[in-house]
Amino acid sequence: MNGGIEAAGDAVTGAMLARTVEPAHGEAHQPGHGACLNCGAALDGPYCAQCGQAAHTHRSFAAIGHDLAHGVLHLEGKIFTTLPELALRPGKLTRRYVHGERAKFVSPFALFLFSAFLMYAVFSLTSHHGPEGQSNGVQMNAAARAELAQEQAKADARIRKLEADLARPGLTRDRREALAEALDDARDDRKGLTLAGNITNALTVDGVNGGVARTVGKTINAAAKNPELAYYKLKANAYKFSWALILISLPFLWLLFPFSRRFKMYDHAIYVTYSIAFMSLLFSLSMIMTALHVTSGLVTTALLLFAAWHMYRQFKDAYSLSRTSTILRLPLLYGFACVSLSLFFTFVAMMG
Repeated sequence: MNGGIEAAGDAVTGAMLARTVEPAHGEAHQPGHGACLNCGAALDGPYCAQCGQAAHTHRSFAAIGHDLAHGVLHLEGKIFTTLPELALRPGKLTRRYVHGERAKFVSPFALFLFSAFLMYAVFSLTSHHGPEGQSNGVQMNAAARAELAQEQAKADARIRKLEADLARPGLTRDRREALAEALDDARDDRKGLTLAGNITNALTVDGVNGGVARTVGKTINAAAKNPELAYYKLKANAYKFSWALILISLPFLWLLFPFSRRFKMYDHAIYVTYSIAFMSLLFSLSMIMTALHVTSGLVTTALLLFAAWHMYRQFKDAYSLSRTSTILRLPLLYGFACVSLSLFFTFVAMMG
């Protein structure tokens, strides 16, 4: 229950931070008269021409709820204009924003903040891992290890029995060969169980952290010794340092257009921020569908294909590339995305 409340609070925090980054537009619908209550300038419209404050201000208890709901949900025309463009025409949205068409869209960084906090909130609500080892995921991991230990014990007992049978005197040649073959098979099975045990000890709870931990030297040792703690660090710190993923991705994106005068680092930053925001929202949707048990192999495949298509479409349209030029660069783009994620997860796992 406390985790759900904290997750909801994080989602609200993200929305409020996004709201701070993305200032209000279009909230004053009535023209003002007289002087601005903030700076004293004469009013000639719904906003002050000097400081930008809305001409109409609230001073009632009900206005607190209105401001909170409006600030958190951010239900303005811009969000309904931005999300369809981001989902279906991401490259054109990126290019339009870079070229100055910004008042009608939510800024990429505001959307990024909201999506990061929302993803963390959904992740906290739909998963129950923690550092104390009392979560369902940790219990499942412990059960799997216990079952593996039982299988290893059975294999050891079988090997001892076969060795004892093979040591008995008076065995026929055929019987001795059958026992020797069975003993070889049992020892091979035991080697497989040993390998499975080593993999289980090296991997973290969800497998993703283990893959990340293998990318750097010291991180793998720490994750292998205490996978639950490594998982918890990722969960606790990923959204706090989500901004680092933008910085990590920028040099790789620059490598796709080295020394190009057409595109500036600002263009790359807008592209990366919008892309990460959308992938975060898509991942949140996937987690919600999983929690509601509406996912299947077909749905998962469709989401993955849509994510791949989205990267292609945004990359092609944002940089005004031909189809051939896009296809040639696309493998590098996918590869750089994987490297950036690996570096980001490694960075987060090493923090705290």
